[in-house]
Amino acid sequence: MKKYVIVNTSELNDPNSTIDFSQLPYTGKEGLRYNLDGDRAVVKYETPIPAFFSGRATYTLSQITEILQGFEWTKQYTQEEIDAMSGS
Repeated sequence: MKKYVIVNTSELNDPNSTIDFSQLPYTGKEGLRYNLDGDRAVVKYETPIPAFFSGRATYTLSQITEILQGFEWTKQYTQEEIDAMSGS
């Protein structure tokens, strides 16, 4: 079963980080989903939870989808911005 955690990007950039991408479905941090500020990222893993994520909050697909729809993760456009983009 797929689960998700949210990590600080400072941890991803730390050369001493314990996050082991060989145990994850990514080849590196470039494929992760980052929040709009770029300071946090969502990391997917297959259960059981890898030891380096032990003790962290974990999320199901429906939970992480709801989080990612929030203002911190997804740009929210006003109707005026949408109209301007579509040439209306």
